[in-house]
Amino acid sequence: MNKYLQHLLKNVPVSPGIYRMLDSEGQTIYVGKAKNLRNRLRSYFRSNKEHTVKTRRMLEKVVDFKYSVTSTELEALILETNLIKELRPHYNILMKDDKNFAYIKVTINEDYPRIQIVRKIGRDRARYFGPKTAASKYHEILHLLRKIFPYRNCGLEIQDLGPADGVDPAKQRNVLVTRASIKYPCLDLHIKRCLAPCIGRPSLEEYRTIIEKIIDFLEGRYQGMVDELQKQMREAASLKLFERAAQLRDKIQSIEKLFEFQAINTPDHHHSDVVNYWRQEGKAYFNIFQIRDGRLIDQQNLVLDDSRNGSTDQEILSAFLQIFYSENSDIPQEILIPTPTAHDRIHEQWLHKICHHHVKLISPQKGKKEKLLEISLENAASFARQSRVKWEAESANDREEGLENLARLLGLKKIPKRIECYDISHLSGTHTVASMVVFEKGFPRRDQYRHFKVSLETPGKPDDFFSMQEVLMRRLKYLRPGQEHKNSLVLRKIGNVITVKAQKDINLKIDILSGNKLKTFLGPLNGPNLAAEKLIPALAAKIDSRRIYFALTRQQADSFEKFGLQKLRNNPLEQRCPRGHQWLVLDKSRLHRDDSFMRTPDLIVVDGGKGQLAQAIKATEQFNLEIPLLSLAKRHEEIYLPGSKTPLRLSDNDATRLLLQHLRDESHRFAIEYNRKLRKKDYTVSALENLPGIGKKKTALLLKSFGSLERIKTLPVDKISEVIGKRSAQLLKNTFN
Repeated sequence: MNKYLQHLLKNVPVSPGIYRMLDSEGQTIYVGKAKNLRNRLRSYFRSNKEHTVKTRRMLEKVVDFKYSVTSTELEALILETNLIKELRPHYNILMKDDKNFAYIKVTINEDYPRIQIVRKIGRDRARYFGPKTAASKYHEILHLLRKIFPYRNCGLEIQDLGPADGVDPAKQRNVLVTRASIKYPCLDLHIKRCLAPCIGRPSLEEYRTIIEKIIDFLEGRYQGMVDELQKQMREAASLKLFERAAQLRDKIQSIEKLFEFQAINTPDHHHSDVVNYWRQEGKAYFNIFQIRDGRLIDQQNLVLDDSRNGSTDQEILSAFLQIFYSENSDIPQEILIPTPTAHDRIHEQWLHKICHHHVKLISPQKGKKEKLLEISLENAASFARQSRVKWEAESANDREEGLENLARLLGLKKIPKRIECYDISHLSGTHTVASMVVFEKGFPRRDQYRHFKVSLETPGKPDDFFSMQEVLMRRLKYLRPGQEHKNSLVLRKIGNVITVKAQKDINLKIDILSGNKLKTFLGPLNGPNLAAEKLIPALAAKIDSRRIYFALTRQQADSFEKFGLQKLRNNPLEQRCPRGHQWLVLDKSRLHRDDSFMRTPDLIVVDGGKGQLAQAIKATEQFNLEIPLLSLAKRHEEIYLPGSKTPLRLSDNDATRLLLQHLRDESHRFAIEYNRKLRKKDYTVSALENLPGIGKKKTALLLKSFGSLERIKTLPVDKISEVIGKRSAQLLKNTFN
């Protein structure tokens, strides 16, 4: 951290407020809120291993920050929400399609109210219903309402001037019409779709009654309307007015179809929203069930884009609450969410300020409400699948264009049908992993994705360059020229001696260890330098043991490690390793044919800049492979090519750039997910091993039997004692309690 930022941090107040992170161009790239501005901002700039990938990447670009003090944390939340809408910072979670929500507006502030679909809530005395993420649902609702209620559907400004002289006030009113953009009365009067308030036909009370029924309908209280229509239908049928009865029947069916998912009921008659989401490919697909009076009256879907940030689940959920409810005209008494967020109390206060009634955020763990969250999750997953299929269908032409442009850009003889992209992920130099993502014909092939654990790891000192080289060496070894002759060696085994046929005989000492699992040890390799790529499969075919341990010189180890052997830190055998040698192990289960690894890519993309590209070049040269390469840097989406000092920059809407971005973002997501999985696993194991009476063996038994630490915490003592004994189980439960 530079002296400028150090000086700023010393003068930050301890008050609540909001802060804005700025990049080198003075652009706001992140907006956040804090209960204590000084502590929050200092937490960013001191060394912290708990920083998420999103935070670390953001801090790489931060050169300045600004802040605003507020009186309360609630005011900070409101200001943060407004600034995110206005500035749309790069590292905040945003709506994917950047569209406003849709609302139904009932202009009850007018003498003869209108019903409209709008995109913003105005500061007037009108009633708003919504929001919805798509206006098409509202068009469907209004189309149905027009069949049932004769309300006006025009833009005329109609002012009531009182009763007409000498006429029954219930039948005729004096009105003043302004903004007359059409001739009136219009056709709607003649087809009985409107009562014609433009010529003063209905009384104010008659028209207001219609509007009140429409408001009840929009609030979900439609059962009374259905009962009334059914009564009218029966009366019409009894009078043999079958055409009228059929019309009423069609209206009833239209209403029931519109609310056909009312079968899901809550255990009470409260108003509530059920919110759950499914994360996929850097996006969060939300499903929202709107339940009113105990009946499900609507379902909505919303996509939040987090492809570049890698936000936590709590951050995703918190962002959704702020986006969806900031301009919501129908906030229920309770909102069911899958997990609590760090700001639930503040969110509840904020929601209360918006809707003027108490709102509870609830995370049920059992019962009917928890079941509703499960159903919502299933719908969110279904929405994600449908969105992906739709996107792939819509973007096929763009992908084809992007591939053609990419071929021209790289000077390739053919369009790169198979592209592989690699990314490195770690947390402060620990749990370093890599991802291999495959696109074919411009679209993801998820069954071909692979991930790697990186062995070149020094805690606290990450080296993305050498990690990238290691991963590519491990992947490209399957494509090395001459691999088709790997089984050309023929071995003979007589007792404890293996000889190589058709060459000068080489004796390899073999010791078979007795025990539950047979392990084979091959002594030092003497004689001519046999190619590891030929010897390894030959030995695997000849020796029955699953694992074969090698004592190799450092030079031999480097050669053999490229072809599937792994170094061991601890001696797995009783024999001492000869001087100048080290242990490697061959796990024969790793020698199976992997279809993804056996296919040659038409292009390799690495996430990073010149350094990562240089390591990729070294890896391909090591195996004499001629595969086109490029690297994609994140800051300005620069494309680096071998032999070129100047990177390429494509326009924001260029099909090739969008294709490469999707490829890179997908590899980034896949790497982060694997990194999180390993860290969670290590946390669970270490948390159990450190408890009284629990060691490595009992930890392994518990995880094998019950799967996770969270589940173990919920189990009774008797169930746990079946695995680790009563005494240890009781100690474990006492510790949890």
